Amino acid sequence: MSFKQKFFVFVGIPTIALLIVWIASLAIHISLILILSIFLSVALNPLVTYFESLGFKKIVSIAIVFVSLLLLFIFASVFIIPAFTHQFKTLAEQLQRVPLDAIIASSVGNLKEKIPLLKGLDLEQKIQTLIAEYSLKAASALTSAITTMLELLLAPFVAFFILKDGEKFKKKLIRAIPNKYFEMGLNVLDKIEAQVTGYIRGLVLEATALGVMSAIGSAILGINFAFVIGLIVGLASFVPYLGAFVGAVPALLISVVQFGDGRMILPLIIMFVIVHLIDDLVVQPLVYSHSIGMHPVEVVFVLLIFGELFGLFGMLIAIPVEAIIKVLIKEIYWGLTHYKIIATKYEGFKSI
Repeated sequence: MSFKQKFFVFVGIPTIALLIVWIASLAIHISLILILSIFLSVALNPLVTYFESLGFKKIVSIAIVFVSLLLLFIFASVFIIPAFTHQFKTLAEQLQRVPLDAIIASSVGNLKEKIPLLKGLDLEQKIQTLIAEYSLKAASALTSAITTMLELLLAPFVAFFILKDGEKFKKKLIRAIPNKYFEMGLNVLDKIEAQVTGYIRGLVLEATALGVMSAIGSAILGINFAFVIGLIVGLASFVPYLGAFVGAVPALLISVVQFGDGRMILPLIIMFVIVHLIDDLVVQPLVYSHSIGMHPVEVVFVLLIFGELFGLFGMLIAIPVEAIIKVLIKEIYWGLTHYKIIATKYEGFKSI
């Protein structure tokens, strides 16, 4: 390989990828719609393929899947969403009636009696300030989430066309690859598709497992609003390592309000630790099956870097972007050193 080729592979590819992420972060709402559309299309593609195997045409198979999805959404709107809304409304009403200052003072007093080193610290004021900040951020996040959810209703329409025309677009992209890079380009596209597909499906399954385990664990401990806790953990888990903290905070707050003291704080912490140990040791190995091939330390550093550069949006897409960059570098480097890529004066026309 020449110096220019090596420079492009090891410097140019990461730079171009980060530039694309930066541009996407500037138009975050459009980017989120596109990301959710890709999530939906990848998740629904196996169902479309199944109906195609039964003899249905592709457009009919897609229509069947989307009609089924619409019926599922109607069912959720009638039975599940009202239950969640009722729990959330009840929780908000209880929080307004509960004397949090007295509960905090009592809990801090008991904690200082057990741990004398804490007696010189003004924990009550710090906890009250933390709760006030968290409440304001939660209210702001909820308002923003509602607005974002309305915008994301466009995602199913985009996903429909990705499922319908995705293969045509891929074929056009392959046709655009020069003959001398054709085999290498096809290999790179296949590897990227496999990485992204494996990651998305694994992420959905992992988030579902975390949400279900957290809800069951909270219910076993007798914590109210277990469904709400499980839903928050599941949604937050789409950003790796965030679900543990985001899900634990409302669970701990609910337990303090419910029991009037901090007696369930330690059991809840133990429960969340057990849930995430099961996730790390059982769920992730089974779900991902080494499809991403990233070390946990690498995951943490990638999340920190992308979070610092692009905020929460960067953390959301950090893992798949890193996986794509690694595939591009590895496969293009291997292709340039192993394939017989020779420039020819005339290049034939490829047909798919």
